[in-house]
Amino acid sequence: MADPREEKDSDSKKDISDFKEVCEGKAKILFPVGNTVFYNNVQVFNRDLSVAVIKLFAKEFKKEKEKKKKSQRKNDNDKPDNVNPVEPSIKISVLEALSASGLRAIRYSLEIADLTHLIANDLSKEAVKSIERNINHNCVAEKVKSSLSDACVLMYQNKFPLWKRYSIIDLDPYGSPCQFLDGAVQAVDDGGLLCVTCTDMGGLCGNHGEAAFAKYGCMPLKAKYCHEMALRIILASIDTHAGRYKRYIVPLLSLSADFYIRVFVRVYTSAAEVKRSASKKSYIFHCNGCESFHFQPVGKSVEVGDSKKFNPASGPPVGQTCIQCGYNFKIGGPVWSDPIHDTAFLANLQTEVTNEKESYATYDRINGVLSIMQEELADRPLYYVLDSLCNTLHSVTPSHAQFRSALLHAGYKVSSTHAHESGIKTDAPTSVIWDILRCWVKLHPINRKKITERAPAHIILEKDPELEASFEILKEATPKSKQMKLTRFPINPEADWGPKARAKQSTQFSSLAEKRHALQGKRTLKKTDPDFHKQFPCKRFKRGECELGTTCKYNHPVTKDGVGETREKDSKGENPLNETEETPLAMES
Repeated sequence: MADPREEKDSDSKKDISDFKEVCEGKAKILFPVGNTVFYNNVQVFNRDLSVAVIKLFAKEFKKEKEKKKKSQRKNDNDKPDNVNPVEPSIKISVLEALSASGLRAIRYSLEIADLTHLIANDLSKEAVKSIERNINHNCVAEKVKSSLSDACVLMYQNKFPLWKRYSIIDLDPYGSPCQFLDGAVQAVDDGGLLCVTCTDMGGLCGNHGEAAFAKYGCMPLKAKYCHEMALRIILASIDTHAGRYKRYIVPLLSLSADFYIRVFVRVYTSAAEVKRSASKKSYIFHCNGCESFHFQPVGKSVEVGDSKKFNPASGPPVGQTCIQCGYNFKIGGPVWSDPIHDTAFLANLQTEVTNEKESYATYDRINGVLSIMQEELADRPLYYVLDSLCNTLHSVTPSHAQFRSALLHAGYKVSSTHAHESGIKTDAPTSVIWDILRCWVKLHPINRKKITERAPAHIILEKDPELEASFEILKEATPKSKQMKLTRFPINPEADWGPKARAKQSTQFSSLAEKRHALQGKRTLKKTDPDFHKQFPCKRFKRGECELGTTCKYNHPVTKDGVGETREKDSKGENPLNETEETPLAMES
């Protein structure tokens, strides 16, 4: 008689043979053979950075909880000698609300020791099967539990009592996270961490502003600074959701990379701090001619001693037309206008990552991005793109070192930005920026004959500069991250480096390249191939409404009598062919 354990092992090997094992970090994940949508190697950087951020946060969160416990004991007049040395440990829970394969939750459990229990949730039964398979494959069943539930329902169910709330909630949806934000800001613990990814960059960057406004309550602008504006839109949206429940956010790290943005924010509870929410948001006035931008705060807070007043802000910051080029403005926002990073947290994070750089496959990129983030001017939202400014004037472009040196010579601060390779942040007013470029054009004249009188370049260059710019290159004009030759803006390592298709059951195409090849020219065939539409059944014929007969470009399925003519209804609306429900499947739409 065969040993049942041997049969079980053989079945297990047979099951695993249908899957491909992918190793990332300390996790080993099984993916269905031929299914390329569940695993996206572009997001390795995202997951590595998430592991590093959550690891550091867990340490700090644990210390804060322990300090709070000691404070409570002191307030209760408990003497140290009478304290029970065996106290319950601090629990740090994680909810991965949209888990898919469970990769993130499994990596967190294997690589972050301070986490006590994790929930890997998904609404798809197939995804939950994959999660459970990978949990068992990595032997983390004690810490990671699977969940088959609607993410919103799960978060709403755990907002009360307070001990049920999660220390960390990770939202990484396909597209927009807007429908999950309301539940997330309620289900996260006080001082907890909320990690949110957005991949709907078309809307957030201004291509579909109406869709972004419906989702986030902010109007994006199609401008060169759109990627940082996208970060500020999602931060403003999260803060607005939190404010409804007397909660507010503190951004730790805000990242724009590849085709997505990701923010890490802490959520606190304080009715007093929520009153400052309006003073942390601003509208943006963007010039249609020279692309200058100005901020209009929504509110202002006046605090003198113990007196605190919160009033509407004064404005507008501009006239009806731009003083530089005479063009009118378009208005975007409101967006988050406070700092988007915590510089102290970034410094600690970079130290932690450097100490454990062998653990991160994308260490070089993480180190470079964190360096640029620390160099950014924290109190200066958005950025200018030098190429775009010079394109407005139709002039040659100075080097970044020359332009940054000119700003430093004029007494202003300047920095790079991680969101754009050519982006420049500065505290210099718009008039100074254009004066520097006017001086540049004097040194490098342009052909003004091709510029019309109404063009922004003509109007800008008609004015004389009020300062004399110096383009002598200063050493401090070159960012330290560039001097150290860190990996700041890496090129895409392979073709089709971007978002994968939405997960689905179909295995018709094994790769994105195969799908493109098969569907290429589909619209052209509709015009050139007369039989192209014959592969589709005629819906009007199916309803008995098509009167074209054999001249119809769509297929008329053959009836029982072998007739393919148009079916006609009699005056009573009945089918004269008296067809029954035994209709071939091909006729169904």
